[in-house]
Amino acid sequence: MRVVGLDELYPYFTVSVVGFSSGLYTNRPVAKSFVRTYIRAIRDYNAAVARPPGDADRAQVEEVIARRTGLDPATVRDMVPPGLDPNGLPNQESQVYCYGFFRDQGLITQPVSEAAMAALWGTDLVDEVLSEIGRLPTGQ
Repeated sequence: MRVVGLDELYPYFTVSVVGFSSGLYTNRPVAKSFVRTYIRAIRDYNAAVARPPGDADRAQVEEVIARRTGLDPATVRDMVPPGLDPNGLPNQESQVYCYGFFRDQGLITQPVSEAAMAALWGTDLVDEVLSEIGRLPTGQ
């Protein structure tokens, strides 16, 4: 029985991010190709799960998730799909909140400076790709 989901408690909360090693990030053509492909995959996924249950594209996505996770297909159909930003960007506010939470719990012992935190986002590559393929509206 579902009581309340994260999507209702904290809309647009980022639960995971994609990061690059410095070697990949400096190989601009490869990194840019990865980002372009990643954003297109997010958009395809979002379009598929927005369709009604039983739609062929949605069913295909659910089947892949069930197969790769070992979950029962009925469970996958009943799950609330994660909200993925169509522009491939994390909700920075939620990530800063998490940092503060774990810092307050004493689980992050060395503070991260504001400058270092700002440098973590590295959105210039994403912005470059979005200028080529277009930015979509988000709920963030």
